[in-house]
Amino acid sequence: MHEYEIKLLAYLREHGNATLEDIRNSLSLGNDQIVWAIESLAERNAIRVERTKQVECILSDEGKECLKEFPEERFIKAVAKKGRLSVKECSDGIGFIWAKKNGWILIDDGFVVLSEKGNEMLSNGNYGYRELLNALSNANTADIDSILSKAGQDADTLSKKRKLFEIKSYNGIKSVAMTDIGMKLSSSDSNIDGISTLTRDIIANGWWKGKMFRPYNVDAPSVKVYPARLHPVHEFINNIRDIWLRMGFIEGTGPIIDSAFWDFDVLFSPQDHPTREMQDTFFLSNPKDIDIDDIELLSKVRRMHKKAWSRTWSEKLAKQALLRTHTTVVSAHYMQKLAGMKNMQYPMKIFSIGKVFRNESLDYKHLAELYQYDGIIVGEGIGLSHLIYTLKEFYAQLGMKVRIKPAYFPFVEPGLEVHYFDKKLNDWIELCGGGVIRDEITGALGIKKNVLAWGGGLDRLMFNKLEIKTLSELYRNEIDWLRSRKNMW
Repeated sequence: MHEYEIKLLAYLREHGNATLEDIRNSLSLGNDQIVWAIESLAERNAIRVERTKQVECILSDEGKECLKEFPEERFIKAVAKKGRLSVKECSDGIGFIWAKKNGWILIDDGFVVLSEKGNEMLSNGNYGYRELLNALSNANTADIDSILSKAGQDADTLSKKRKLFEIKSYNGIKSVAMTDIGMKLSSSDSNIDGISTLTRDIIANGWWKGKMFRPYNVDAPSVKVYPARLHPVHEFINNIRDIWLRMGFIEGTGPIIDSAFWDFDVLFSPQDHPTREMQDTFFLSNPKDIDIDDIELLSKVRRMHKKAWSRTWSEKLAKQALLRTHTTVVSAHYMQKLAGMKNMQYPMKIFSIGKVFRNESLDYKHLAELYQYDGIIVGEGIGLSHLIYTLKEFYAQLGMKVRIKPAYFPFVEPGLEVHYFDKKLNDWIELCGGGVIRDEITGALGIKKNVLAWGGGLDRLMFNKLEIKTLSELYRNEIDWLRSRKNMW
């Protein structure tokens, strides 16, 4: 047996049974050492353990700081010191918000001043939230439930809204008593320190001979360890990347900032299309324009638009700088590169993953910025059936059954959409759009082969992999959620 177990059994042999507090006060061992010895002996039925529910209040890092002073208390002190504070000077957003909620401040012509309640708070210094937090941090198991019951909504505010603490329940050790097996162990010659870790030196020197090996109790309590983990979005991107690579694709990349020429014009989108307006696209003021160096391509695209849309075409509009609205713009750049390369082996398969930006109305499946995946297959004798097979194969590797239906997109003909039915949301989620790139586009870019293309929102794919209700949950910075979430793969 280990020396900790020997000491514990010797103590119990003398006292019969004891509480955890008695053992702590009597043995020169740390709490973790005592708990380990108890659990190890209990595993061998050498002692009986009486357990009781334990409740503990765990403060977050922010909660520990608030024990001395809350942000709103610090904020009103700063206001009082200056007499009034310009709203523009209010760098402490949390302090400002909670001071306003508490009615401690007033906004007067762009300046923050203390209200009557705020002055009263400064004079007496008794802040209920701080007193509650201090009480919980110092309370034992018997008192915590009572404090929470009396605090009511205030406790919910501090724990759920402000994330200052959390209550954890577990089965603690109340008392222990020796069994007959324990009595035999304590009086036998088996009080030999067992080997817990088999090291190289123990093996090389033969120290293990004649020694006992201590059993490893996997149920013994231990300190929680939080190893470094990727954010779920990056973890998912890496797995999507791996699927495309396994399917024989190569990865392409491109700039987030591009011109309307590449984002819209090259892809056959007319210059008066609604998606090009400010409410759908984020245009930049610096740089405002991006020059188009390829004069020949510029002329081809101008002729393509005039022939197809019978309207004037503005080079000025084409030069507008913007945040790309889709990753298809990356595919467009690669199509031009392939057109200029000789002795290429076809079919050529390229995919890209990156952020795109759209001025969307926010809801549970739409955000203003999101990740998108895009791909093209360039070759001869390929058509829509090859694209459908590729997309079904991709989604099958994600464990998803999809439906495909005809759809219209300016840069493909024919076009299609891929949908997935989410049972939890009871809704069909559009995953991807694609089709065969129009001859007008391939002709302008100089490609004399068929091009299959598709693009979809990566974020939506995660609905069935993570237990989330809205896309915005993917980008919340809640440490507990990031630590405790299940792996997607």
